[in-house]
Amino acid sequence: MALLLAAQTVTPPAEPLGEDIVVMARRRAARRLRIVTKADRRTGDIRCVFKRRSGDAALDAGMCAGLLACAPVARTNGQVTACMTPVWKRLIDGEAAPAG
Repeated sequence: MALLLAAQTVTPPAEPLGEDIVVMARRRAARRLRIVTKADRRTGDIRCVFKRRSGDAALDAGMCAGLLACAPVARTNGQVTACMTPVWKRLIDGEAAPAG
């Protein structure tokens, strides 16, 4: 009888870790990413140049778009970091972009 009761006592299933796994994978991929902006000498257009891609095409495209949006207003490393932080949070951590 005790064996029967022990068999019926089932531990509840663990919560799905899918979201945590995705965030961890994106963070790891983002660490690999090396991207800079370059200005075309003739046209002045700014473009992204990947020194090393993350392996996630959507992440690369989002980071490039964010960097291009920051390029006109951010000149120093601190300014780029401040400008890219909301982009990072949205792409990597899945947080909503701030309003405004």
